[in-house]
Amino acid sequence: GLVGFPNAGKSTLLSRISAAHPRIADYPFTTLEPQLGIVRWNELDTFVMADLPGLIEGAHEGKGLGTRFLRHIERTRSLLFMLECTSDDLTRDFETLRSELGEYNEELLKKPFAVALTKCDLLPPDDEPGAAFETLCSARFRISAVSGSGVQSMVTSLGSALTQLRRAEQTDG
Repeated sequence: GLVGFPNAGKSTLLSRISAAHPRIADYPFTTLEPQLGIVRWNELDTFVMADLPGLIEGAHEGKGLGTRFLRHIERTRSLLFMLECTSDDLTRDFETLRSELGEYNEELLKKPFAVALTKCDLLPPDDEPGAAFETLCSARFRISAVSGSGVQSMVTSLGSALTQLRRAEQTDG
């Protein structure tokens, strides 16, 4: 499941890596219902990616239809937090999203996750996101869904991680 603030590039990513055609626009809350896409990550394997509506601070209290959006996250196996590279504070953004999930349902914080720094085509070529991005988690990616930069390696990594997760679930259950 793709988790991020409105306009973080969730729908653009889904349209780039699947045959899904979510509505894409440059204004908040373009996505009001989850959009699903089947993502082929290698020659034989696929996974389903869910483009979830954007969250805002206070979503767990219903702000911006937040509780309606958050309930869809419960159905996902893992999460991809999408943070805009132009943010003034990536750590704060990440913590705000995680806090909204935890305030809604603490079980959501137990889901495996990765972090994608989006819209990296907006950065100068030599600009780095800084130490904050490096400390968010071990599975992190710098991508541009518009240019395609970093997208395929991220998809391959996510597909491999999901395959391992499925295997672990089969042996545990």
